[in-house]
Amino acid sequence: MTTTTFFGLLGCGLLCLSLAATAFRLGAFPLRVRYAVAVIAAVAVFVPIGDLSIAAYARGATGDLSVPTIALAALALYSKLTGRPAPAPRELNALLGLLAGAALFLYPFALGWTPFDPYALGYGSIAFLAALLVVTLAAWHMDLKLVVFVVVAGALAYLGGWYESRNLWDYLIDPLVAFYALIRLGAGAVGRHFLRRQS
Repeated sequence: MTTTTFFGLLGCGLLCLSLAATAFRLGAFPLRVRYAVAVIAAVAVFVPIGDLSIAAYARGATGDLSVPTIALAALALYSKLTGRPAPAPRELNALLGLLAGAALFLYPFALGWTPFDPYALGYGSIAFLAALLVVTLAAWHMDLKLVVFVVVAGALAYLGGWYESRNLWDYLIDPLVAFYALIRLGAGAVGRHFLRRQS
């Protein structure tokens, strides 16, 4: 198994496990039951059924997941297993805001609606790397550890060649996490709007 295959399967497997833990409300069970179910689910997700495992089928459908998707999936699974909230709402909202902003910047232009293609910046653009450095330093200054971790981990994964893609964007965002960020923030904004109208 190559390194790219290993990390691709690991990310998709973590996403499958976190979705299963959320769907079956794993946090409602006693702690020992949670861990036992998680181990059984991990075996079911990663052990091949026939030629491929569930994680491999998921990878075939989604492609390699970005570092933010994997980080959020791992945090969700950790929260369901331990019963501890993770991460803090302030840090999660900051990360989701950055992802939503990146999605609105990247995807509409990448569809070819304008001559400018921001996806090309991911192939070693100095301006893009400088912008990431500024974002990371600002997040560090504001004590947004989750943002710092995700950006640094994405950059290290890119430098390490974890995936077949050589575009930094693919390590920092994917359609799944972009959609999740936009929906989550949009739903929160609508909820706050209705609360203000009722107060």
